[in-house]
Amino acid sequence: MKRHRLRKRLPLLFTLVAILVGVLAYVIGLAYVQSRVYAHYEFIDLIRPRLVDAMIASWLIYFCSSIGSFLNVVAWRMPRGEGIGGRSHCPRCHSTLRKRDNVPILGWISLRGRCRSCSLPISRRYPIVEALVGITLTLVGISELYSLAIPAQAVHAHGGPLWAPRVGPILITILTYHAVVLSCLWAMALIRIDGVRLPAVLWLFSIAVAAVPMLVYPTLMVVPWQASRPDMWFPGGQRIDALMRLVTAVVAAAFVGRVLAKGLCPTADLKLDPLGKGTSRLVDLIAMLSMAAILVGWQSFPAIVVVTAMMSVLLRPLLATIPINDRPGAAEQTNSGSASQLESRGAMEAFAFALPFATTLHLAFWRTLWSFDYWPSDRSDRWVVISWSLAVLVVPVFLRDRSQRLPEQPPLDASEGYMIEGSDPEGSEDVDQERES
Repeated sequence: MKRHRLRKRLPLLFTLVAILVGVLAYVIGLAYVQSRVYAHYEFIDLIRPRLVDAMIASWLIYFCSSIGSFLNVVAWRMPRGEGIGGRSHCPRCHSTLRKRDNVPILGWISLRGRCRSCSLPISRRYPIVEALVGITLTLVGISELYSLAIPAQAVHAHGGPLWAPRVGPILITILTYHAVVLSCLWAMALIRIDGVRLPAVLWLFSIAVAAVPMLVYPTLMVVPWQASRPDMWFPGGQRIDALMRLVTAVVAAAFVGRVLAKGLCPTADLKLDPLGKGTSRLVDLIAMLSMAAILVGWQSFPAIVVVTAMMSVLLRPLLATIPINDRPGAAEQTNSGSASQLESRGAMEAFAFALPFATTLHLAFWRTLWSFDYWPSDRSDRWVVISWSLAVLVVPVFLRDRSQRLPEQPPLDASEGYMIEGSDPEGSEDVDQERES
């Protein structure tokens, strides 16, 4: 019996040991290297600042992966009109998950991917999404807490190897804003990769979360709305500028979305078919693009789109490892003989999945990119912005979803695993769905 319990706990023990080894390797290894490079610092003096780094990174990973866990619930419940409150439960035996089983990533590993009560498989989508969201938000958090990311920021001297985070109310406000908006973008992406239309309440809430704080606290703009940065420009108190910053970002997102529609949703027609399935995909695309444009400004937005297009190709193998959620009402529609389940992701889903990654990279390395002459920004030459904007026109050529109809989805075998609150089918090629729920 004891051997059996130990065998069940081995995956979790191995994971915890690997984490501990990684932390010690960072703290001791980097402190040792720095003590050899900087003659004025002793090895023991560098242990404490490296421990601070490790503690901040560990806390961010835990907190941000918890956000990923919550977004898993949002992606499952919101399209079905269900409330996002309450504890998670097993859909087969309806048992409520224990608190220790809800620990991001580690909870799934400790259960070895199976329900504690009925022993049926739990989808691997949970730990993958928790890890991806946790890593992206942590990258933004570390870069901004250590004064490495925000353009035109008054950077303090990091003190050589004794670098440390510099926390203040303005920085925390900007970081919180970026994290919340990026989380909303992740929520949109996680719903859209299942081929399900974004709930109106989600994109309205997301746009409000992105727009209202900037109007109230214009410092969140970070960069101006003008093509060239005005002399001695400072965002504080510039509410008219903040309004123009929002308007130009949304207009840029709408224009780019219409350009990308040629490849991602070619049947979209806002005039002749405003309620069609192709048009609903276009509306979702513009909503997601608006979030990225509001975060970084319209000047850098074309580069974000081009990078997203390239990353959508590179990230397709990773996207294929994330099981597809059942669409709302899929079981009833399948029993009635109509095809309603997305079988695999196409260009639209791949682009939606890549957009949070590209936005994360821009936020994390914003100052470096902002100072680079060939990256579009409010301080780059106009021809740079124009060149990247022209590159966006070429993107639809490479992002074409040629599928035209949904193949029928066979019933799910229980041995393949299921979501905590839904099923976990695999699939094939994406298309304009017959019914966008």
